[in-house]
Amino acid sequence: MGRELRTVGIVGLGAMGSGIAQLAIEAGFETIGREVELGRAEGARDTIAHFLTRKVEKGTLEQAARDEAVGRLRLATDLADLADCDIVVEAAFEELGVKHALFRELEAVVRDDTILASNTSALSVTEIASVLTRPERAVGMHFFNPPL
Repeated sequence: MGRELRTVGIVGLGAMGSGIAQLAIEAGFETIGREVELGRAEGARDTIAHFLTRKVEKGTLEQAARDEAVGRLRLATDLADLADCDIVVEAAFEELGVKHALFRELEAVVRDDTILASNTSALSVTEIASVLTRPERAVGMHFFNPPL
């Protein structure tokens, strides 16, 4: 029997990461979006809120549901803030060294049962996971652009 996922972490809130975060909050997941600078994270949150407001204006989302979704998004600049996530999706720059560094850092701060996912589109997930003590916890979750 699988476990229930409740909290999603997103590392990197650029175009892909913010779209993944929007999908997660709309699906009802508590979501923590991590960026290297708080201003970037706040900009991503504002963009997500804008897109959800557009859905309200188009009649495809109720205002209350929009507000609840936005309320499920927390922002962070420290990877340690992702410690209690059930799954963390890395949506960082498409460079192996960057992803290796992130996966090493994430493994050091998250729970032993946290799934570590990469949104890579071109790199080997096996190679990305090769730096982990437990590489079996890594998965690839490629979202097409735009992820919405």
